[in-house]
Amino acid sequence: MQKNVLAFDFGASSGRAIVGKYYHGKLELEEVHRFPNYPVEEEGGLYWDIDYLFQQVIKGIEVATNNYPIDSLGIDTWGVDFGLLDKEGQLLKKPRNYRDPRTKDILAKVNPILPLEEIYQQTGNQLMEINTLFQLLAIKWQDPELFKKADQLLMMPDLLNYLLTGKKVAERSIASTAQLVNPHSKEWDETLLQTFDLPKKLFPTLVEAGNSLGYIKPALGLPKIEVFNICEHDTASAVVSVPSNQRFLFVSCGTWSLVGTELPAPIINNKAFHYNLTNESGINGSTRFLKNCTGLWIIQEVKRNFESLGRTYSFAEMTDQANQAKPFQCLIDTDDAVFVAPGNMIRRIQEYAKETQQSIPETDGEIARCVYESLAMKYKYTFLEITDAVGAEFDTVNIVGGGSQAAILCQMVADASNMRVCAGPVEATAIGNVAVQLMAQGVFEDLTAVREWVKEVAEVKYYYPTLNNREWDRQFSRYQKIMNMKK
Repeated sequence: MQKNVLAFDFGASSGRAIVGKYYHGKLELEEVHRFPNYPVEEEGGLYWDIDYLFQQVIKGIEVATNNYPIDSLGIDTWGVDFGLLDKEGQLLKKPRNYRDPRTKDILAKVNPILPLEEIYQQTGNQLMEINTLFQLLAIKWQDPELFKKADQLLMMPDLLNYLLTGKKVAERSIASTAQLVNPHSKEWDETLLQTFDLPKKLFPTLVEAGNSLGYIKPALGLPKIEVFNICEHDTASAVVSVPSNQRFLFVSCGTWSLVGTELPAPIINNKAFHYNLTNESGINGSTRFLKNCTGLWIIQEVKRNFESLGRTYSFAEMTDQANQAKPFQCLIDTDDAVFVAPGNMIRRIQEYAKETQQSIPETDGEIARCVYESLAMKYKYTFLEITDAVGAEFDTVNIVGGGSQAAILCQMVADASNMRVCAGPVEATAIGNVAVQLMAQGVFEDLTAVREWVKEVAEVKYYYPTLNNREWDRQFSRYQKIMNMKK
């Protein structure tokens, strides 16, 4: 059997159109279009340029179909952001960017209306100001006229699918990032909507991954291609392609790191709330039990800082320098608020070291090693939270996405966690997107078959704990003390 499917993978800084060419069990991925994706500043706010993004979808389709017959397409994006449509189906305003400052301190305003712990109990979502619920409340309270005009809310991939097909639905994995879905029924939580006086009409019908939206609208002048709701949250797509049918931990590692496990049902208890772990919908009604952590963002910023100082390194060169640096000189909490915004990350790391009474990293290698060691410590810290909340032990970590290429990080995670690390696939999100389309077309019977197939077609590297892992255990105690100093 031969199939060509088109996967659109939108990140918060770039997007890609990738043709997945399936032929008798083999898979070839070809990136046919890549484009930047940056927020635009308008009227004092941060927005996504949806017209530009949709133009890139059109261009990606044109490039793909000029080279291949395309059987179907699917779109995945980051979570939480959305657009509002009026009664005529017109977009009222560009979608806001999750980094827009309008939700600052909103949790404190929401808590008197409904305590945050109760919101967690109803949704199972990690409490973050950027979540859709809080963005929507910010619109309601700060721009009531816009809110009154809103007839329907569409998450970013659903909005792009609507522009392609004219169909308005919400796919469950992307909707589950909104803090508006009941994690047990996997439907919009009507009690929550009533509490905050959010009209039920705003929220479209929820559908499973694999649902067919029909075909691209003829008015767009494009070839007739079937459009599927895949796992539209990029992490949900990435988890589809984890090459394991056993119990596993995963790190979907890019600018952000999504650290978690896959469960048959949500876990919502005091431990999960205390650890601020989130329950999001995955493939086939599963739950992705995870935490959003800072990923490669800090090392990316450090690299840019070096370049601004005239020192241009590849990541491989930075790794070489890190390997030559003395271990465990300085450890940072990579999720500390000081490291969130762009800027002089080198100086912030040094100031953090001084504040926590550690050796101040001076050389480029010391700075890089500090970041990689601290990420491995953060992952271990989160693994322990998940293990405690789930009440089960794990022996394998699957690192998927771009971070799986960082051998230094993968080995450090193996040593820190004392677990085997399976690194790959690198193109986890694209493969997951492609796989759901192929399942919807009957190429694969079920998820088990998909994951066995991924083992065959994707490159996976393995890392095992070394004798050095005992030193990691000792340093982890120090890391915990450093974190407590900053609380």
